[in-house]
Amino acid sequence: MIEPLREVLTGRVVTPEDPDWESVRTAWNLTVDQRPLAVVEAAGPSDVEHTVTFAAAHGLKVAAQAGGHGATRSLDQTIVLRTNALDDIWVDSHARIARVGAGVRWGALQTALDGTGLTGLLGSTGDVSVVGYCTNGGLSWFSRPYGSGAASLRAAEIVDASGSRRWIDDSTEPDLMWALRGGGGNFAVVTSVEVELFLAPEITGGRLMFPIDQAEAVLTAYKQATESAAGQVTLWAYLTHFPDAPFMPEPIRGQSFCMIDGATPFDPAALEAALAPIRAAGTAVVDSVGPQTPGSIAEVTQEPVEPTSFTIETVTFDELTPELIGVLLKYAGQPSLIFQVQLRHLRASQEVGHPGVAAADPAAKYALSALAILPAPELEQPARQALLALKDAVAPWHAGDLIPSMLGADGTLQDVFSEGDLARLREIKQQVDPHGLLVGNYPLA
Repeated sequence: MIEPLREVLTGRVVTPEDPDWESVRTAWNLTVDQRPLAVVEAAGPSDVEHTVTFAAAHGLKVAAQAGGHGATRSLDQTIVLRTNALDDIWVDSHARIARVGAGVRWGALQTALDGTGLTGLLGSTGDVSVVGYCTNGGLSWFSRPYGSGAASLRAAEIVDASGSRRWIDDSTEPDLMWALRGGGGNFAVVTSVEVELFLAPEITGGRLMFPIDQAEAVLTAYKQATESAAGQVTLWAYLTHFPDAPFMPEPIRGQSFCMIDGATPFDPAALEAALAPIRAAGTAVVDSVGPQTPGSIAEVTQEPVEPTSFTIETVTFDELTPELIGVLLKYAGQPSLIFQVQLRHLRASQEVGHPGVAAADPAAKYALSALAILPAPELEQPARQALLALKDAVAPWHAGDLIPSMLGADGTLQDVFSEGDLARLREIKQQVDPHGLLVGNYPLA
C-alpha cells in the first residue's frame, strides 16, 4: 500500500520491512512503543504535501513528529512524518521575529540569537522542536514576563488535510491559528512557523545544588522567594536522586540533592535578590548562577537529549505550604522509584500575546512534575504506582488545569481544556479536516 509513495518523494519512506525500522519508528520516550504504518523522513515541504495527498487518497492518517518528544500511542497505524530536515532558521532582530522550519530545535534557534539581545520562549531543554513546543503550549524560562510559547506564535506555514501548503496568520485564518496554539498536530501539518522574539539584554541564570538533608529549609526559602520575586524572575526547584550508575559523573553518582534553578532575561540584581534567602537556607555544593547567552540558557537544567524510558505525572497548585513541603519530602525526599520532583514557578501575569486554546499559561502559581526513570520494563508498573500515590497525596492542594506540553503519555486533551474549548476545537477540526486525516499526540476525542 505504501510503496507508490516512495516514487514521489525526495526523502525516504521506512516500513517494517526495512532493517532500521525499529530505530526509526521509536519515540523519544522509549516506554511509548509507537507502531506507525510507516515513517516518512521528509526532505522538504513538498514531501509533506505528497504524503498528505497520498494518505487522503488511500484512507490513511498522518502524524507529524520531529524528535518524538511528547509521543503517545495515538500515532499507531499512522504515517509518521519526520520533519527533522526542515531546519531553516531566519532571524529579523530588528522586527524581533524568527522564522524556523519544523525540524528546528530550540537549542539551534537560541544559539542563532546569541549576540542579538533577544530570546525566544524556550522551555527546559534545547532538544525540543520549536514547532512542537509552540503548538502544545510551552512553558518557558521567560514565561513569567513574556507568556507562553503558544502565545508567541505569529504565523505558520501549513499543509492542510487536502495536501495544500500555505502561510496563515490571525488575519487570514484566526480560528485555525487559535487551534494551532495548543491543539497540536490535529489540524494541519506545520512545516514552518514565525515566532515573536523578546528583549533579553542581560540573561542571567544557573543552578544551586544543596545536599538532600537541607531540602526542607531550602524549599521553605524557595516558597518565600517565589512569593516575592520580581515578575521577570523564574525559579524552579527539584528533589533529585541520581542513580549509582557508571554513566553518571562521579561527583553526583548515587547522590541526592535539592536543587534550585533560576533565570531572568534582564536585571540580574532581581534574580540575586530572589536567590539570597535560598542561598542562606543551606550550604550549596554547586552554584553556577551567572551570565548566560540565549544559547547557553538551554543547558541550565542539563536534561538528557538521548531517548530514554520514563513516566511522568504533573499537577498544579497555588500555595507551597509547610504541609505540602512535608508531603513532598515524605514521598520524594529519599531515593525511590521517583527519580525527580520538579516545581515550576508559573506566570506573573495572565496577559496573552496571540490568542489560542493554550496561549495562556495555567492560572495556578506552581506546577509539580514527578518523574520516574525506567531502566527495566518491569519497573514501569511499580513506578506508575509510586507517582500516582504522590499525586493522590498532593491532591488537596490541586489548583486547576495544565497545558498539553505538561501531559504525560497517558494524558488527554480532556485533562487540560474546558468543555467549551474542546467544543470549539471539534468545530474547527470538522471544518479543516472532516475525515480525520491528521492526528496529534493528543487527539480530539
